[in-house]
Amino acid sequence: MQTITVPFHGNALYVVNCNDEPYTPMRPIIEGMGLAYQGQAGKLKSRFAKGVMEIMIPTQGGPQKMLCLQLRKLAAWLASIQPNKVKPESRDKVVQYQEECDDVLYEYWTKGQVTNPRKRSVMQELNAACADLKTDKAVASVFGTGLNEWKGIKAAHAKKINVLIEEAQLLLTF
Repeated sequence: MQTITVPFHGNALYVVNCNDEPYTPMRPIIEGMGLAYQGQAGKLKSRFAKGVMEIMIPTQGGPQKMLCLQLRKLAAWLASIQPNKVKPESRDKVVQYQEECDDVLYEYWTKGQVTNPRKRSVMQELNAACADLKTDKAVASVFGTGLNEWKGIKAAHAKKINVLIEEAQLLLTF
Protein backbone atom coordinates (compact mmCIF):
# COMPACT_ATOMS: atom_id res chain seq x y z
CA MET A 1 0.00 0.00 0.00
CA GLN A 2 1.41 3.34 -1.05
CA THR A 3 1.29 5.93 1.73
CA ILE A 4 2.37 9.56 1.54
CA THR A 5 2.95 11.64 4.67
CA VAL A 6 2.09 15.29 4.13
CA PRO A 7 3.28 18.04 6.50
CA PHE A 8 0.52 20.58 7.06
CA HIS A 9 0.80 23.49 9.52
CA GLY A 10 2.67 21.45 12.11
CA ASN A 11 0.56 18.31 11.65
CA ALA A 12 1.17 15.15 9.66
CA LEU A 13 -1.61 14.23 7.24
CA TYR A 14 -1.65 11.16 5.03
CA VAL A 15 -2.79 9.91 1.66
CA VAL A 16 -3.01 6.17 0.96
CA ASN A 17 -3.71 4.22 -2.19
CA CYS A 18 -6.50 1.68 -1.85
CA ASN A 19 -7.96 -0.03 -4.92
CA ASP A 20 -6.21 2.53 -7.15
CA GLU A 21 -8.01 5.40 -5.37
CA PRO A 22 -6.37 7.95 -3.05
CA TYR A 23 -7.89 8.09 0.44
CA THR A 24 -6.97 10.20 3.43
CA PRO A 25 -7.23 9.07 7.06
CA MET A 26 -9.63 11.48 8.73
CA ARG A 27 -8.60 11.42 12.39
CA PRO A 28 -5.47 13.60 11.84
CA ILE A 29 -7.50 16.11 9.82
CA ILE A 30 -10.43 16.25 12.23
CA GLU A 31 -8.24 16.53 15.31
CA GLY A 32 -5.88 18.97 13.54
CA MET A 33 -8.87 21.28 13.07
CA GLY A 34 -9.72 21.02 16.76
CA LEU A 35 -13.00 19.18 16.15
CA ALA A 36 -14.48 16.22 18.02
CA TYR A 37 -13.63 13.02 16.17
CA GLN A 38 -16.76 11.02 17.07
CA GLY A 39 -19.20 13.61 15.75
CA GLN A 40 -17.35 14.09 12.49
CA ALA A 41 -16.82 10.34 12.02
CA GLY A 42 -20.59 9.84 12.30
CA LYS A 43 -21.21 12.60 9.79
CA LEU A 44 -18.70 11.06 7.39
CA LYS A 45 -20.27 7.62 7.64
CA SER A 46 -23.79 8.92 7.01
CA ARG A 47 -23.28 11.75 4.48
CA PHE A 48 -20.27 10.36 2.61
CA ALA A 49 -21.01 6.63 2.96
CA LYS A 50 -19.93 5.77 -0.61
CA GLY A 51 -16.58 7.52 -0.19
CA VAL A 52 -15.63 6.24 3.27
CA MET A 53 -13.90 3.03 4.24
CA GLU A 54 -11.80 1.68 7.06
CA ILE A 55 -8.27 0.94 5.88
CA MET A 56 -5.32 -0.62 7.68
CA ILE A 57 -2.73 2.15 7.79
CA PRO A 58 0.94 1.50 8.61
CA THR A 59 1.95 3.63 11.60
CA GLN A 60 4.95 3.81 13.93
CA GLY A 61 3.02 1.72 16.45
CA GLY A 62 2.10 -0.87 13.81
CA PRO A 63 -0.85 -1.15 11.43
CA GLN A 64 -4.04 0.54 12.61
CA LYS A 65 -7.52 0.53 11.13
CA MET A 66 -8.53 4.10 10.32
CA LEU A 67 -11.61 5.74 8.89
CA CYS A 68 -10.55 7.14 5.50
CA LEU A 69 -12.31 9.35 2.98
CA GLN A 70 -11.72 9.38 -0.76
CA LEU A 71 -9.45 12.31 -1.47
CA ARG A 72 -11.82 13.57 -4.16
CA LYS A 73 -14.58 13.91 -1.52
CA LEU A 74 -12.47 15.77 1.03
CA ALA A 75 -13.35 19.23 -0.33
CA ALA A 76 -17.08 18.48 0.01
CA TRP A 77 -16.64 17.35 3.62
CA LEU A 78 -14.51 20.41 4.45
CA ALA A 79 -17.17 22.68 2.93
CA SER A 80 -19.82 21.04 5.11
CA ILE A 81 -18.22 22.44 8.26
CA GLN A 82 -19.48 25.87 9.28
CA PRO A 83 -16.75 27.80 11.11
CA ASN A 84 -19.29 29.90 13.01
CA LYS A 85 -20.71 26.71 14.57
CA VAL A 86 -17.42 25.41 16.03
CA LYS A 87 -15.63 26.45 19.20
CA PRO A 88 -14.16 29.95 18.80
CA GLU A 89 -10.63 28.63 19.42
CA SER A 90 -11.02 26.20 16.47
CA ARG A 91 -12.42 28.63 13.91
CA ASP A 92 -9.13 29.84 12.45
CA LYS A 93 -7.88 26.25 12.07
CA VAL A 94 -11.13 25.19 10.38
CA VAL A 95 -10.86 28.03 7.87
CA GLN A 96 -7.18 27.24 7.29
CA TYR A 97 -7.98 23.60 6.56
CA GLN A 98 -10.92 24.57 4.35
CA GLU A 99 -8.72 26.88 2.30
CA GLU A 100 -5.69 24.63 1.86
CA CYS A 101 -5.93 21.03 3.11
CA ASP A 102 -7.54 19.33 0.09
CA ASP A 103 -5.28 21.18 -2.37
CA VAL A 104 -2.12 20.28 -0.44
CA LEU A 105 -3.02 16.58 -0.21
CA TYR A 106 -4.00 16.47 -3.88
CA GLU A 107 -0.75 18.15 -4.96
CA TYR A 108 1.34 15.72 -2.92
CA TRP A 109 -0.59 12.78 -4.34
CA THR A 110 -0.40 13.86 -8.00
CA LYS A 111 2.95 15.71 -8.09
CA GLY A 112 4.86 14.39 -5.09
CA GLN A 113 5.48 17.85 -3.65
CA VAL A 114 3.86 21.17 -2.85
CA THR A 115 5.29 24.66 -2.84
CA ASN A 116 4.08 26.83 0.00
CA PRO A 117 3.02 30.13 -1.62
CA ARG A 118 3.64 31.99 1.67
CA LYS A 119 7.20 30.72 2.09
CA ARG A 120 9.77 33.11 0.71
CA SER A 121 13.06 31.97 -0.78
CA VAL A 122 16.28 32.42 1.19
CA MET A 123 17.25 35.33 -1.03
CA GLN A 124 13.87 37.00 -0.47
CA GLU A 125 14.31 36.52 3.29
CA LEU A 126 17.86 37.90 3.11
CA ASN A 127 16.72 40.97 1.15
CA ALA A 128 13.91 41.57 3.65
CA ALA A 129 16.32 41.22 6.60
CA CYS A 130 18.75 43.72 5.07
CA ALA A 131 15.88 46.15 4.40
CA ASP A 132 14.70 45.75 8.01
CA LEU A 133 18.21 46.53 9.27
CA LYS A 134 18.40 49.64 7.10
CA THR A 135 14.95 50.81 8.26
CA ASP A 136 15.72 50.25 11.95
CA LYS A 137 19.05 52.05 11.60
CA ALA A 138 17.30 55.06 10.05
CA VAL A 139 14.63 55.06 12.78
CA ALA A 140 17.28 54.80 15.50
CA SER A 141 19.19 57.69 13.95
CA VAL A 142 16.14 59.95 13.54
CA PHE A 143 14.70 59.30 16.98
CA GLY A 144 18.04 59.24 18.76
CA THR A 145 17.66 55.71 20.11
CA GLY A 146 20.29 55.10 22.76
CA LEU A 147 23.56 53.56 21.65
CA ASN A 148 23.15 50.51 23.89
CA GLU A 149 19.64 49.84 22.58
CA TRP A 150 20.85 50.19 18.97
CA LYS A 151 23.70 47.74 19.62
CA GLY A 152 21.15 45.09 20.66
CA ILE A 153 18.90 45.73 17.67
CA LYS A 154 21.86 45.73 15.28
CA ALA A 155 23.20 42.47 16.75
CA ALA A 156 19.83 40.75 16.27
CA HIS A 157 19.68 41.89 12.64
CA ALA A 158 23.28 40.81 12.02
CA LYS A 159 22.61 37.37 13.48
CA LYS A 160 19.54 36.86 11.27
CA ILE A 161 21.40 38.06 8.18
CA ASN A 162 24.36 35.74 8.90
CA VAL A 163 22.03 32.74 9.29
CA LEU A 164 20.36 33.55 5.97
CA ILE A 165 23.73 33.98 4.25
CA GLU A 166 24.77 30.54 5.53
CA GLU A 167 21.51 29.03 4.21
CA ALA A 168 22.05 30.68 0.83
CA GLN A 169 25.63 29.36 0.68
CA LEU A 170 24.40 25.84 1.48
CA LEU A 171 21.89 26.05 -1.34
CA LEU A 172 24.58 27.23 -3.74
CA THR A 173 26.82 24.25 -2.92
CA PHE A 174 24.08 21.84 -4.06
